[in-house]
Amino acid sequence: MDRVHRLLPAALVAAVSIASSACAATAAFYQYEPAVRAVDQRVYARGYDEGRVRGESDARRNRSFDHMRHGDFRDADVGYRGDGDRVAYRTLFRQGFVAGYSDGYRRNARVAEYSAPVYPPRYGSPAAQAGYRDGYEQGRDDARGGDRYDPIRAPRYRAGDHDFTSRYGSRERYKREYRAAFEQGYERGYRDS
Repeated sequence: MDRVHRLLPAALVAAVSIASSACAATAAFYQYEPAVRAVDQRVYARGYDEGRVRGESDARRNRSFDHMRHGDFRDADVGYRGDGDRVAYRTLFRQGFVAGYSDGYRRNARVAEYSAPVYPPRYGSPAAQAGYRDGYEQGRDDARGGDRYDPIRAPRYRAGDHDFTSRYGSRERYKREYRAAFEQGYERGYRDS
């Protein structure tokens, strides 16, 4: 019994330490969420800039539209320093690269049949970027197919979570941003066709 009385305070201290460190870790996560978003935006911007340069170059040389021919897109590790999730870095970099490549190619293309989607540069969050891209493509396809203007009937709009990962935060917030951007992209795609 004496031994139990001696170990009880030590066990109590250990339990309190574990509980308080778990609470502190949770607070630290919420405290740095904006910093994670800032890193995500820098990665996306780096991909966008690299893609824009490659797109401009391909258009000036009259090469076909193909962002996948470039090693920067395939490797998607320009600027990666080994800190953080490499898969998430590559995903964001590629999203930016595709958007930048499209813009760069479109601005410099001499061929009228080029029809890659036109995304606004650095269009906010990954949710907004994915929503705008998907909306643009759906709107363009609906207009070309003679379908009526109706972004809400699109399956991706209804789901609202295309390309979602938990790294982006809450699924509901992602869906709101995705759908708002989807509607804008849809309108632009429908009008451009």
